[in-house]
Parts: sequence; structure tokens; C-alpha cells
Amino acid sequence: MNDALLAADQGVVTIVVLLIDYSAAFDTVDHAVALDIMEKKFGISHLCLQWFCSYLSGRTFSVIANSQTSQTVHLHSSLPLGSTLGPFLYLTYASELQEVAERHGVAFRSFADDTQLSKSARIDDVHIAKQAMIDWVHMISNNGAPRTA
Repeated sequence: MNDALLAADQGVVTIVVLLIDYSAAFDTVDHAVALDIMEKKFGISHLCLQWFCSYLSGRTFSVIANSQTSQTVHLHSSLPLGSTLGPFLYLTYASELQEVAERHGVAFRSFADDTQLSKSARIDDVHIAKQAMIDWVHMISNNGAPRTA
């Protein structure tokens, strides 16, 4: 809100896209890719990386309905919702989204699984700003978290 007000003071408009509570995104986190990003982008290594690997490995999922339990599935993706590490691991995994947003000139604000994209422009250039936002959203919709490594 503050960024939009500051932009308005300068006579420009702000386009905002809210990706609110897309908690299903936690289910898309590939464990191997997340570990690779932690190691190569953030420099997490050795014992710390092994700890994260241990935390993510051996996870299973099943459903209980009407006293019946489904078959257990071994998970190679997904982060535990409600855990302390879930939001941290998701933001680490999705960190490349901010870099892509910056390449499109889009401001990126994120907390856990709530993300706000914004772009300010003069009223004469609002169609260019709108297209940059559309391009960014299409890119992540089609490709998921982009890989730059």
C-alpha cells in the first residue's frame, strides 16, 4: 500500500496482482530441486544440507475417511503445511521467482505463501506495465518456479 501511495504522489498508477494463500503451491516443491537450490544458490552444505535432506526424505501421505485408510504414498515433493520450516523451505524454493519478477520490472513481495506483485507506471505507459505483469504471470503459470541454475 505504501509503494502505491508513494507512486500516486509522483503521479503514476500502480497495478497489483495478489497471489493470496496459494497453499497448494507447497505441494509442488520437488525435494531434490529444493535441496539443489539450497546448496547452489544459498551455499548450504555438508551437515546442514544432510539435515534438510533427512527432514524431507521418508515422508508419506495417506487419507482416513469413514474409518478407512487409503494406500500410503511416498512423497518426493510437498512440504508439511503448518510446520515451522514449511514457509522457509517454500520461499527458498521459490526465490528465483523474485529474480524473474525483477527482470520484468515487477516488484515482488512475499511472506510464506502470500505473494504480491506490483508495477507502477505513468498513465500513458500503463498498457506496457500491464503486459509485463501478464507476461510474468503467464511464465510462472506455464513453467512453475523457473530454474536459472
